Amino acid sequence: MKKVTWLLLALIISIAVISCGGRPSGAKNIIIYEWDGNTDEVILENQYLLMRFLPETTGIILTCKETGAQWRSNPEEIDPRAAPVTRYMQESVFALEYANVYGIGMFQYSGEQSISLGVYEYDIVNGGLEVNYTVGNIERTYIIPPAVTEERMLYFMGKMSMIEQSLLNSGYRLYDLNNLRRNDDRDELLAKYPNLTRTNIYALRDEVHEYQKAEFENYFSNAGYTYDEYLTDISMYPTLARNERPSFNITLRYTLEGRSLVLDIPFEKIAYRAEFPITTLSVMPYFGAGYLEDEGYVLVPDGAGSLIYFNNGKHNQQFFNSVVYGWDEARVRKEIVSDNRSPMPIYGIQRNGNAILAVIENGSSYASVRADVSSPTSSYNYVYPRFTMVHSEIMNISGRSQRDVYQYERSLPEGERITIRYILCKEEGYVGMAKEYREYLLNKYPTLGKRNDGAVAIAVEIPGAVNKTQHRAGIPFDLPLRLTSYKEAADMINDFANFGWKNVNVKLNGWFNYSVEHSVPSKIKLIRELGSKKDFENLVNTANQKNFNLYPEVDFFFMRDTRPFDGFSLYNDASRSIDRRRIERYPFSFVWFGERTRWGKLSYVARPDTMMSMIDNFVEKSSGFGLDNIAFRNIGSRLAGDYNERQHVSREGSKVMRQEKLAQLTRGNTGIMLLAGHAFAAPFADFIVDMPLDCQHFGITDVSIPFYPMVLHGLVPFTGKAINLAEDYTRHLLKTVESGAGLYFSFMTEDTSVLQETKFRQFYANVYHKWVKDADALYKRFNADFGHLYNQAIVNHTIVSEGSTITEYEDGTRVAVNVSGTGINYSGRYVGANNYVVLRRGN
Repeated sequence: MKKVTWLLLALIISIAVISCGGRPSGAKNIIIYEWDGNTDEVILENQYLLMRFLPETTGIILTCKETGAQWRSNPEEIDPRAAPVTRYMQESVFALEYANVYGIGMFQYSGEQSISLGVYEYDIVNGGLEVNYTVGNIERTYIIPPAVTEERMLYFMGKMSMIEQSLLNSGYRLYDLNNLRRNDDRDELLAKYPNLTRTNIYALRDEVHEYQKAEFENYFSNAGYTYDEYLTDISMYPTLARNERPSFNITLRYTLEGRSLVLDIPFEKIAYRAEFPITTLSVMPYFGAGYLEDEGYVLVPDGAGSLIYFNNGKHNQQFFNSVVYGWDEARVRKEIVSDNRSPMPIYGIQRNGNAILAVIENGSSYASVRADVSSPTSSYNYVYPRFTMVHSEIMNISGRSQRDVYQYERSLPEGERITIRYILCKEEGYVGMAKEYREYLLNKYPTLGKRNDGAVAIAVEIPGAVNKTQHRAGIPFDLPLRLTSYKEAADMINDFANFGWKNVNVKLNGWFNYSVEHSVPSKIKLIRELGSKKDFENLVNTANQKNFNLYPEVDFFFMRDTRPFDGFSLYNDASRSIDRRRIERYPFSFVWFGERTRWGKLSYVARPDTMMSMIDNFVEKSSGFGLDNIAFRNIGSRLAGDYNERQHVSREGSKVMRQEKLAQLTRGNTGIMLLAGHAFAAPFADFIVDMPLDCQHFGITDVSIPFYPMVLHGLVPFTGKAINLAEDYTRHLLKTVESGAGLYFSFMTEDTSVLQETKFRQFYANVYHKWVKDADALYKRFNADFGHLYNQAIVNHTIVSEGSTITEYEDGTRVAVNVSGTGINYSGRYVGANNYVVLRRGN
């Protein structure tokens, strides 16, 4: 019975692999490298940095010439506290995780499974140091067919010399079912070679020596025999295949660029065996780690930014782990318990008066950032990136196996790489790191520049309609429910202008295609319940007359209410997971964390190229309504690939497509508003709302800092969440002040009671006439206190005490913020509890 189960399982997996089509298998033959025993250090050097490579461990020591500060890839001394697994990690420059078809995985460490075995080599290539590793079981696999049909063997022999053909004939035996030897077992041969009844078979003899196999490998390679053909042959004759063991190749390349060490890991030089795909890769886990006696902290991309102080005693807390750019929306997801996401691909270390910032340049969409503090089992405080490599999903095989069976991507994406830039900061602390990241973005995106004219950055969201079940003649229909008509929205804009508000960015939500949760945006259909086309044109003209920017919000990511011939094909245009199922999403419950399939609206994730074509189509059609701008609901905050092997787009590839599209829109003078504004999209934005201004409150972190706002301030105007919708109004307002963010409100004219029995509870405090006077007073207060600061960079940020900070700008203005329950004295001024004070130069 077990044999039958195994055969069935093998058949299922084989069919799944064959039916994927598309890309070739990413499995490659493993090269066994060998260290030559040379212990002479290799030196890379430029004007600012000196890097020493230690051949005996493949560790590196990076030295800043100006300060003499050293940053080591691994701890210098053996950690007496370290458990074996921790010690393996401390001795390694990378660690990888692999898994088999059942999802059962193991870790391999470069120190234990490569360096200790001496299976690595290094060389200077084009000015950089390349280190090639073989990791894991190093048993040699020869890429020669264990058995092959006579027709194919003759094809390959036809490309060989006569001597090679003769040697090959001595190593292989030709089986002919009609001409067997007396001692041949017919049944046994048919079990080994199922197609022997149809064709003659050449089979490798058992007595062939290793050196002969090596020669044969060279003959077949020159004749065009490939690794993919080898995999096909061993799948055709599984009883002849040796038990493959997990082993891998990885190449790390180091170069120096100015004050930066650049580490590059090209995917084309990563190899693994088909049965054991690499699922994760942890890079430089202990680079720059802080010891028990060191002073400092690690910077983690936790919301706006957080610090974890060295040796803070929180070793009982869960280690920090946050996914860069959030969950991959093309992966199956059944619940959301916590939705940790990092808007920027960075992390940093401040140690003993020196700072280093790491920027993940390539492969950032695969990364998560991990950090932990010293504990009874480790003497070090560390932070490092962990990359998801070959993705997988559980296959649905309808109870044919009692174990979960996983399906994996066929290969790593072609032409991609992981690149991490370690920047030695000119100034210490998180402020120095923020300045380096700001400079990095300005160099990478020259058009970023200063886009804020100095006025208060302000945005107002106006929700037009939501959908609600309403009865007509006793029959329930899902119909648009008016919250703010086009005419009422125009009246609001007139009010803002009369108040004296300048350069208001108005975001229209729920203005077309039925509701806030609009249908497929391939067409633009105004909502009758909100008014006529003339009313909408008047709204657009009113905004233009007041010099306000009008941004219609559109979701090009989640497709709802799909219908035949609506411009979105469920078969061709929906992203698919690795198991080839369409990605379907319902809203997630805050109570039981699962999908609300009975009370939520079904949506599909659009393929990346479908998104791009829909954006082009919308830009063309919206111009007919006088619209020049777009507020992207998800393009700057959610990221997904498409794992359909026939039209595969990686998550990183999807990110690049978005950047190219945003750059194209910018060149075409289309105004861009982003929600959340993750770092891959922020440089192209004219305005960002809903940007994180606070941390996500991990238990292990010590203090929240406005790192991301410090990077973008004066370059791109931004706000946090709508102030009138904040869960904690006072804290949110003070975080807005501390980070230099603008004001953001959400208004509607209808009373919130109309939202009962709908799922749009987020608009619970939006009533315009109840909020407008407070909003005007707040705008005037911000204009008086901060109006001159919005086009300036933040040059310093200081933590005075718990909950008390100082933010300093280019002109010397300092803003003291006290988010605590007791007042403080700063520079001769009293700052009350939950309050702030502005100190201009000279005060």
